Amino acid sequence: MDPQVSWQELIDALQELDWERVRDLADGLLHWMKHGGFPPETLAVSQLVVGRLSEPTRSLGHDWNRNVAQAACSYALDLATQVLQDPNGIPRGVPFTLSCSDCDSGHPESYDEAVAAGWTDIRFVPQSMAENFLGLCPECRSVDEATSSTTAG
Repeated sequence: MDPQVSWQELIDALQELDWERVRDLADGLLHWMKHGGFPPETLAVSQLVVGRLSEPTRSLGHDWNRNVAQAACSYALDLATQVLQDPNGIPRGVPFTLSCSDCDSGHPESYDEAVAAGWTDIRFVPQSMAENFLGLCPECRSVDEATSSTTAG
């Protein structure tokens, strides 16, 4: 295993909301480190060298990297497991804040309230700056459906 590649892939999988990959990569890195493997460099400082990224140029040391990587992997594994196990993809303890991905309207108080009001495509987006969930509000869904039926016919 190359823990540095796995670390970067874990970050990419988190950004892509690929929860199965997040779970697998986090679990693999934790297993690697638990069995004596060295940790990835967690400080994301790299230089561009002849068209490619070089290895990180600064480090806070082995203990820092091991502790940060273990904490991040444990968090990512727990979060991915929660999202994958919940039928609606909602992890425990995450406040339900929702905006429309098309028009930024809405703000139902709960997942059930949003579904009852006609929201669709609700998904957990932890990297969002404003909301924990994005979805399609009833008004935008109607516009999308009208546009789809016009172009299909």
